[in-house]
Order: sequence, then C-alpha cells, then structure tokens
Amino acid sequence: MKRIIVFRFDRNPLICRGRVALLRALNPGVPLCGLFGGEAGYRQAAFRLGAKALLGLDSFYWSRQPGQWNWKNGDLALAAWYRDVGRRMHFDVAHLVEWDLVLLNSLERVYASVPVGAVGLTALIPVSQVEHEWEWLRQPDGQQQWKRLLAYARDNWGYDQVPHACVGVGPCFPRSFLERYAAIDAPEICHDELRLPLFAQALGFPIVDTGLRRRWRDQDEDRFFNTRAVEIEPSTIMAELAKKDGRRAFHPVRRRLKRIQPA
Repeated sequence: MKRIIVFRFDRNPLICRGRVALLRALNPGVPLCGLFGGEAGYRQAAFRLGAKALLGLDSFYWSRQPGQWNWKNGDLALAAWYRDVGRRMHFDVAHLVEWDLVLLNSLERVYASVPVGAVGLTALIPVSQVEHEWEWLRQPDGQQQWKRLLAYARDNWGYDQVPHACVGVGPCFPRSFLERYAAIDAPEICHDELRLPLFAQALGFPIVDTGLRRRWRDQDEDRFFNTRAVEIEPSTIMAELAKKDGRRAFHPVRRRLKRIQPA
C-alpha cells in the first residue's frame, strides 16, 4: 500500500521543519506534501515562496482561503488540494498530519487499526451522545446547520445511517474517497468534524477510529491527546516511549522536541 502525507500547517516554520524531518525518518520513501492554511500577508507570502525548500517538502500547496476558514474546514482544503495536486500523484492512502500532531512510529504501525479502504477518523462517537454538550451543536445556529447538513445527505444520497462526530486531527483517507469527495463539492455547512464522518458514510465508505485519542470523554486522555490547546508535556511523551505498548501519537505539541528518540 502506497501512503502519502499531507502536512497541514499555518505557522512556526522552524518547528514544522523538525516535524517534517521526523516524519521522513520514520516513513522513508513516503512523499510529503505541504498544505498551508495561514493568513495572507507580506510575511506569509515570503514564507510561501520558500516553504518547500525550508521545510523539506516534496510539494507545497497554499489554500487561498483565510486562516480561520482553513481551521474549520480542513476537509474542504484537502479536497481542493486533491483537485489541484493530489489527483496527479500515485498513492493509495493519504494521511492528513497537522503540524502540532507528533507521531513517533511509522504510519503503518500508528494506523494499524484502520483497514484498507476505510476512512480513519479520530475519537468517533455517535452524534446523539454529544449533541447536548459539544460546543459545535449546543447552540441554536449549530443545531440548525447540522439539520441542514443531514437533510442534504438524505436528499442527495438517501442517507439513513447513525451519524457520528469525530476529532479533526490525524485522519486518513483512501484515494477513492478523496476522488469522490473532491468531485461532489461538499457544502460549507457545519465543519469537518461532522462533515467527514457523514460524507464518508453517505458515499459508502466504512468509518473506523484511528485510536489516536482513545476516548471522547476522559480527562486523563487529555494528557496525551486533546483539542483544547493544552500542550503535551515532554516528560509524558518520554514516559510513553519507554513503554513497549505506550502511546506513539501526541497532540498538541507546539515546541521543539529535544532528546526524544522515536520507537
């Protein structure tokens, strides 16, 4: 199976350079394509011109949308990348790896639980279990958008499955899914953590949990993987690396890693 990494970033070029080098060391021969989603501006323009060489990327794609849009719509930015770049490349599975997601083993091992042909999503959970507490759905506007998105899927594909939510960090996609998703021009309703599970099901693809975060609700789990911008401590990472069956995926990690050897 031929894998490809789409490295998604919007800041911290020196940190990103180290993350790209780490991904290359752990995944020799796997192409690394940059997907930049930062804000426009002089400094960003200068960075874009030299990002490929600076970061050690095989290719570089700049999303023309604003930074906030890219943060909320990573799936749509990825679909644009596929239409403009990815469709001309040879791969079976694409891994969308954020700049502050640290993977300390090969993709093959980290994503061993995701079978060929499945869409791998993190912390999958039925929407019914989180709709009254999750920030995206507990407000009236979010609820209305979700109803519109569900209606769209039902009207266009006869969707009748159990809808799921996910954490939008570290997903992986078979090429066949990206090809179909990029072709349908999904509506900009809700956000990627609801759209991706819904459209994967609607298009006939199985959805499987990546296992990067093991439980949706668990404060202890936040020590290893969270989306609340709570930095993972280097001591926590080193302690897990010392275990034969310890964690190998951590988020967010936004500072340089020193004296940490992957295993």
